[in-house]
Amino acid sequence: MKNITILLLLLITISCKAQTINLKNKNGTRIDGAYYKDVDNQLDPFVGTYQLMSNNGNDEMTIVFKKFVDHNNNKFRQDILVGEIKFKKEGVLYFDNLNKINANYDFKHRHDIAGNTLMSNTTLPPCSDCLPNQFRARLIFFGRDNNCGGHVILQKIIENGQEKIKVDFWLDCGPLAYDEPDPVPFIKGGDYILTKLP
Repeated sequence: MKNITILLLLLITISCKAQTINLKNKNGTRIDGAYYKDVDNQLDPFVGTYQLMSNNGNDEMTIVFKKFVDHNNNKFRQDILVGEIKFKKEGVLYFDNLNKINANYDFKHRHDIAGNTLMSNTTLPPCSDCLPNQFRARLIFFGRDNNCGGHVILQKIIENGQEKIKVDFWLDCGPLAYDEPDPVPFIKGGDYILTKLP
């Protein structure tokens, strides 16, 4: 009888263990209690500080990315990449939330950029200059300060031996209410190449 009890407890323990799903195999559904894990560390190459400076320093885009492992959002657990952004155009500072990158939010989507969707070379939009088996990351861009969010697609690149990142902004800007004008996006949609800082 003791052996049967031990066997039952062992089976219950094994069946209660959370299902681990590789981020590469995530299909858009969410399973309560599952762990969406970056098994192959595909998010790691994006971690760091990246910067684009032009027009004698009058234009600047700086993005900092940080990875959180085993984040629990009370429904499922996940490895997640978050980011904060600073953007200056023609000397005017439109956005600077870099100081929020180390904020330990209970819900990581409170960061301005967050997510963990991995995209293969053939995932739309296809990537003609990706290396074989290279994954891009698709994250949500919230744009909270001006109601102009959307998503970003990140691609790691090397130019002249220097680590860079291609950030492709896909913006969805709309009015706050029916009688309000459309907001002016502070960042134009499209590709930006940022260099990784040491």
